[in-house]
Amino acid sequence: MKTRFNLIPFVIILAIPCWSASWADQVTQQMANPPAAQDSSPPQKPYYLTGNEDVWRNFPPKPALCSPVDQTDLLITLSLQASRTEEQKNEAFRDKTFDLKLITVVVDPDFEHRFPNVLKVLQNADIDSYYINSMIKDENGRLRPFVQHPTLVIPLFTTDDFSYPSGHASGMELQARILGELFPDKTDALLQRARQIADSRVVAGVHYASDTESGLILGDLVFNELKKKGAFEKDLMAAAVKDKTPGR
Repeated sequence: MKTRFNLIPFVIILAIPCWSASWADQVTQQMANPPAAQDSSPPQKPYYLTGNEDVWRNFPPKPALCSPVDQTDLLITLSLQASRTEEQKNEAFRDKTFDLKLITVVVDPDFEHRFPNVLKVLQNADIDSYYINSMIKDENGRLRPFVQHPTLVIPLFTTDDFSYPSGHASGMELQARILGELFPDKTDALLQRARQIADSRVVAGVHYASDTESGLILGDLVFNELKKKGAFEKDLMAAAVKDKTPGR
């Protein structure tokens, strides 16, 4: 999927005052503890990480409400909403539910059976990704596009929790980085797939572009922190040896 962010049809939106700022702040307060999705909830603790690493405290905050970045985010969302193709819509629905298969298929459609030990490490790393992402989301409390602008943004589907940073983007970027270590010939394809999934969330209207950009950055940061953990490196090496992956 090749996502095009065409702002021209909606430049006039910039003239609209941020009349919803106070309302949005009130909703943010009301959503301080939003209901978790019925089929999933953040883990109680990370797996390899601690959650207290300095890097998370230094992670950039969400764009300020009505800031140039925030307004550009809305323009991108509305532009895509008006121009999204059937192919883009189908891709967004395929990527709707977070699942490691969305990224492992790049390596092998039968990944879970061919590389079961590696899959277990990926699942454990995903616990860290989910925990860290949820922690930063709660700290920022950014509303999703269709919640922030209910009369303007018509999403393809809805989802719970906050918007910044994107969990799909951070989670898939992390998995792409780990898999790239074990399957170096697939690195470019894996990173392209992570980006495609991230873009599909903006197309769907459930994330702003800055959510997904920050999510990709967060995925890289989680990967770098995991690489510092001896337990992670040990588990990944052992899994790679058992499953006979080409990169280890």
